[in-house]
Amino acid sequence: MQFKHPEILYALLLLIIPIIVHLFQLQRFVKVPFTNVAFLKNIERQTRKSSQIKKWLVLLSRLFALSCIILAFSQPYFSKSSAMQNMNLTIYLDNSFSMQAKGEKGELLKSAAQKIIENNNLQNSTYTLITNDANLKNLDANGLKNALIDLNYAPNKLDINTVLLKAKSNYIDEINTLNRIILISDFQNINVENKIDFTIVNAPISLLQISPKEARNIYLDSISVEQKSSSELTLNVLVKSSQVITETIPVSLFQDETLMGKTTAKFANSNRHTVQFTLFNPNNFSGKISLVDDGMEFDNDFYFSIAAPEKINVLSIGNLAEFLPKIYTEKEFNFTASPLSNLNYNIIQNQDLIILNELADIPAELQRSLIEFSENGQNLVVIPSQNANIDSYNRLLSAFKAGKISAKIENDHQITAINYGHPLIDDVFEKKVNNFQYPKTALHYQNNSKNSFDILKFDNNSPFISSTKIKNGTFYWISSPLNKGVSDFTQSPLVVPIFYNFSKTNLKTTQLYYTIAPENSIEIKAFIGKDEVLKVSNETNAFIPLQKVSPNKVELMLSEVILQSGFYKVSNNNEVLKTIAFNYNREESESNYADLKSLVGNAENTTVSASIDDLFSDIEDQHKINWLFKWFLAFSVLFLFIEMLLLKYFKI
Repeated sequence: MQFKHPEILYALLLLIIPIIVHLFQLQRFVKVPFTNVAFLKNIERQTRKSSQIKKWLVLLSRLFALSCIILAFSQPYFSKSSAMQNMNLTIYLDNSFSMQAKGEKGELLKSAAQKIIENNNLQNSTYTLITNDANLKNLDANGLKNALIDLNYAPNKLDINTVLLKAKSNYIDEINTLNRIILISDFQNINVENKIDFTIVNAPISLLQISPKEARNIYLDSISVEQKSSSELTLNVLVKSSQVITETIPVSLFQDETLMGKTTAKFANSNRHTVQFTLFNPNNFSGKISLVDDGMEFDNDFYFSIAAPEKINVLSIGNLAEFLPKIYTEKEFNFTASPLSNLNYNIIQNQDLIILNELADIPAELQRSLIEFSENGQNLVVIPSQNANIDSYNRLLSAFKAGKISAKIENDHQITAINYGHPLIDDVFEKKVNNFQYPKTALHYQNNSKNSFDILKFDNNSPFISSTKIKNGTFYWISSPLNKGVSDFTQSPLVVPIFYNFSKTNLKTTQLYYTIAPENSIEIKAFIGKDEVLKVSNETNAFIPLQKVSPNKVELMLSEVILQSGFYKVSNNNEVLKTIAFNYNREESESNYADLKSLVGNAENTTVSASIDDLFSDIEDQHKINWLFKWFLAFSVLFLFIEMLLLKYFKI
């Protein structure tokens, strides 16, 4: 038995007062001589004895009555906890998209929130509600109810260790406060990839796993481009099921709200199927793939955006070359050729590819500009002159860690070896060519760089064209002049794909879509002023993200700002530069759930509950207070009633 006001028990010391009074009343009888009445002696003894018994009984009834009144005012109770203690209850309710799955009473998240509201009858409690996108502290019961009613789904999911760390930050370290943590989730495997450390918090932890009625979920996993030309594009759409099924699922393609195509995904005892859509003239196409499934809804739609191709800026510095304008045509490229004497250094940083074409000498100023150019992740191609200043070329090669010219070879050599595995030409040939008409050169510069990768080789096994990675770009070294007096390489079929791919390898392929994540980085090819910024917006929201401005592009760093799938426009001064598509992460679509008992193991102070009803019932039982003051008041009345009976009916 415990007492809410134990200090009142000191009043029991006052019970000594009626005892003292009673003892004064029990002093010996004074003998008074009287006439010869011997026959009354027996009556005297009996009366004295009865009077003493009555007085003792009256005293005891009064003492019991007063004691019960004092105990009642001290408010005694039975409980496993103290009535003076408050409870700090931290509830983690998983509101990720996997909680859209249907349970016995609808969506898992909604039914769990309703159950918490119905079962929360705890007194003297403050609440903290942790979700994947919020941490609501110091809530009362009504505040918790409102937060649960307003709860929405979040695109990200927290690791359980992260949840425990957040719960630890809400810990109230006070003597009169009990801390308790409840984790409610479907506990998918992706949330428990790391071993859970339940010792992070020093408080009882209860885990409750809520599972869907049916684990099957059919969803759109990804989209890829299989074939692309100037007028036609084929999309591969991968449709998956979390279980092996034998069903046919309709899949539709929309542009805005217009239905552009429809097909079916046929699952023949499998869990994946790829469907295709063909688009004609797909430039600036913002589309959505949709299917209908009763499992989770977040992965039934998939957004993508196809932008019009942007022209690539190519600058040739040095001698004029007839073959370059034929490769870098006006349709795809902004090609500029400039002699070194007329070079405008201000345009260097705006290029995607620079070709040094047979310069006799490379000035230090040009070298500094090229180094700055390469730091932006662009490509540089160097074609030496037959009268090259080797020292100036070696300074350039050294700056790019691309080796050193060791010798000038003035003998005829054929170009006989092709590195088919190099990214520059891995998609040029369908198969290896054996009867190739080898081009040749009459002069080349020998450069054996350990950091370079050979693309084409001479018959003496020295490199004709090699590549060296420079940060995000590539440095290409061609060891021979390409004018017709030295080499016939420009008449070879290889010249077109190699020089064409020089301009393509550093450019990031325009992504069809981005996945919503805590952090995203997006490159936008744009020229903006010093005080200008890019804005990202959709139909309901607009914001200005962090951005890194380069001479010919802007890198947007999106940090937890995209929370809804769909299309977003990137604009500068109300001019739309690009439309990008965002989709929710599909990790939760697989519906793989962890085993809580093996997860908890032998962790101390950690329990697994079967239902929200049982969980809150156990907590309420542990902290339920059974008050006893009413019983003590009743007993005090009873003893007073006994005293009245003694005084009235106990005859002396």
